[in-house]
Amino acid sequence: MKKILILPFLTLTLLSLSANGQGLSASVIIPKDGYVSVPVSPLSIRGLGVSFGLIGIETGASLYNMPGLPMEGLPFDTDKPVTGPHWSILVPLQLTLTLESNAVSVKFLGGGFGMGHLAPRINYGNMDRAIRTHENWDVANSDLEVENKLGFGWMTGVELSFHVSSKFSITTEVQYLKGTSGAAIVGEYSGGSIGGSIENRVVEYPDTKVLLEGVEISIGVKMNTSK
Repeated sequence: MKKILILPFLTLTLLSLSANGQGLSASVIIPKDGYVSVPVSPLSIRGLGVSFGLIGIETGASLYNMPGLPMEGLPFDTDKPVTGPHWSILVPLQLTLTLESNAVSVKFLGGGFGMGHLAPRINYGNMDRAIRTHENWDVANSDLEVENKLGFGWMTGVELSFHVSSKFSITTEVQYLKGTSGAAIVGEYSGGSIGGSIENRVVEYPDTKVLLEGVEISIGVKMNTSK
């Protein structure tokens, strides 16, 4: 938990350097093999940073409600998310290239992000179904714990800003992101076939990771203090 608090602390430090302005956004993440994630309002702030002509550096922070995300490193395949629901903090740090006009500006973004999941848990419905298929059982019941770690990844995209006035803009943004965070799993599961005996398995998956890959779509407003 202490490691996760590093993310908002780092963001607040970077925000103290902000010279461009600030904005609030409503964002959704459409993850690959996961469930659509939405921000916990009003905790989604983007577009904070400094600029040096056309080039700039931006950061922000969003607290997301993640209904479900997939994992890699499991000894079996599953096409459904096996973690969630839980909250996740996402903090981007990106270089920007902005092309300005009086009415609209286009911004290209690219860089990385850090993420932390708050008390992630197993989606036992999807996990038990995957175990049943893997073991060729009729029933399965698992009792698992997740060792949560910070994660990192990269993201890139484009933002359009429609200038309502010299101080106020409406923004829309699309970004693609891909990252992982360590999530070792320990515990046990049991099950078997109807008419047969119950079998038990000890679980120790040290290399499992939570995956966050997909498209983030944002619509927001931005107060521009540089004009």
